[in-house]
Amino acid sequence: MDVKFIDASSWQETFWFQSGGTREKHILQDENDDLWFFKRSERKAGKNNQEKYYKDEFWSEIIAYQIGTLLKLNVLRYDVATSKGEIGCISRSMIKRDNEQLVEVGRYMVTFNPQFIPEKNETRNEYTYQLLENTLQHFALGKYKRDFIQTLIFDALIGNSDRHQENWAFISDSFNSEEDVDIEPMLARIQKEGDFKYNEALINREFELRKLNIREMAPIYDSGSSLGRELTEDKINKMLKDNQMMEAYIRRGTSELHGGDKRKIQHFDLIRQFKQSVDKDEFERTTVFLNNWDLQKVDEIINNIDNVLPEKHSFYKLSASRKELILKLLTLRYKTITTIINE
Repeated sequence: MDVKFIDASSWQETFWFQSGGTREKHILQDENDDLWFFKRSERKAGKNNQEKYYKDEFWSEIIAYQIGTLLKLNVLRYDVATSKGEIGCISRSMIKRDNEQLVEVGRYMVTFNPQFIPEKNETRNEYTYQLLENTLQHFALGKYKRDFIQTLIFDALIGNSDRHQENWAFISDSFNSEEDVDIEPMLARIQKEGDFKYNEALINREFELRKLNIREMAPIYDSGSSLGRELTEDKINKMLKDNQMMEAYIRRGTSELHGGDKRKIQHFDLIRQFKQSVDKDEFERTTVFLNNWDLQKVDEIINNIDNVLPEKHSFYKLSASRKELILKLLTLRYKTITTIINE
C-alpha cells in the first residue's frame, strides 16, 4: 500500500476550470503547472437546521483507490492532502490539458433520451441501466460495456450509491475529428421513430458527440459515497454488535441507476441482472477481477490507511470501530457478490 500525504497549501487555486459533482472541489495548480482536484468531506443541511458533516468521507475515495488497485481495476488515484488548513483527498487531473478532454457519459445519455433531465427530480428515474446500454449501442461504444459493468460491480463491493451520469466518463481528443462522421444511426432513428422529435439543437448535439475521437474509458472516480461514510460512531458501534443490522444495511444498498420499475435498483439485484443478461463466458471474463481479492491485504489497507497523516491532523484519523466496520462491510459484500456469481 502506498498512501501519500500531500501538502498543497502553497498551490494556486484556479478559477478558469469548472468541475462537476456535488461535493466541494477546488482545482489546484502545482509548481509544475499540473492540475489537481482537492475535495473535502461533504457538509449538507439536515433536519431542524442541523448540519450533516461526513467527516471521514474523503477516506472512502482513498480506500476505494487502494481496493480497486488490489483488484487490478483502473481506478483514479486519491491521496490525503491539506489545503488552506483543510484536510481532504486529492487526485491528479485525468487528462492532459493540451490534447485531451473528459467527456461525461451523461452527455451521451441525455442526447439519446432528451426526457432524461438530471437536474429535475421527476425525470431522474429515466437513469436506468437499459438507457446506458442503449446509449452505448447507439453511439457505437459497446466495446466499453465490460468497463461499465465492472464499475457497477465495484460499486456493489464498496457500497457506492452515487454513480450518477457525471461520475463516469470517456477520455477524448480535445479537438473534433476531421474524418467523416457516421450519422446513419441518427438518420435511421429519425426515420424509424416518428414520435421521437429530433430538433435542430438535438441533431447538433449528437453530431458534435459523434465527431469526438474517444481514446479510452476514464478511470473509476468519485466513489466517496461508499463504505458507510454517512454512519455516525454511535450507529457504527450498534452495527458491530448486531450482525442482522449489518446484513440488512448492505442489502438495502442501492445503485444510482434505476430498474424497470423506475426505482433505484439494489446493488446485488443489478449483479443478478447482469448474470442473466450477459453471455456466460463474457460474464466470467467481466467478473474475473474479483479473484484478486485478498482479505489479508484488504485488512492491511484499512488498518494502515491513515498512518501517513501527521499527528497534528489526528482529528481526521479513522476510529478503530470505523475501520472494523469498513472491513466487515467489504467482507460481507464480497461474499454476497461471489455467492451470486457462483450460484
